[in-house]
Amino acid sequence: MSQAVAIVKDPDPPSDSAALSRGRTTLIGFSTPRSFNPVSWLVRNFTKSEASHCFFLYWDEDFECDMVLESHELGFRLITWKRFVKKNRIVALVEPAHSLDKGFLRLGEWVGSVYDFGGLIGQSVVQFGRFLQRKWRNPFRSSRAMFCSESIARCMQWAEHPEAKSFSPKETAPQDLLRFYREPGRATILDIQRWK
Repeated sequence: MSQAVAIVKDPDPPSDSAALSRGRTTLIGFSTPRSFNPVSWLVRNFTKSEASHCFFLYWDEDFECDMVLESHELGFRLITWKRFVKKNRIVALVEPAHSLDKGFLRLGEWVGSVYDFGGLIGQSVVQFGRFLQRKWRNPFRSSRAMFCSESIARCMQWAEHPEAKSFSPKETAPQDLLRFYREPGRATILDIQRWK
């Protein structure tokens, strides 16, 4: 018997300048670009996903604002939430039931690293294998670069998430994570209406 997933709505929704992630554990977001992007188009089509991208959202004490940490075509980087939502349509924003903060701290070592384009191309092989009902490994994976869903799967493993072993980081797509976190009890689903 499936259970309904509750969407948490703030009684007084904050303005765009108010803190979204302050006082929360590290959040995970799913998005697609507001304008055409060939990489996004390929990811959505090959993985049959609502979202082509996933990212972390956290409160930065130094900058005193919501910040996005993402593996982007320009590399593993930080960008303000305010700038991020101008160019990206938010599909989902979740607060994991199992805190990822311990794993999130390890991601600092990756800031400035390049994007794993080879691994992204290798995802097409993984997805074709899934179509054939086979489990194929990503043939172009790199140990020195990451793509977006890989960073989240790795973070889950570093945070000792009890179900993280079910993910192979180089073979994980955004839709795999989105489906996982929509399951009852795995996360609080936040209201994203103003960023759709």
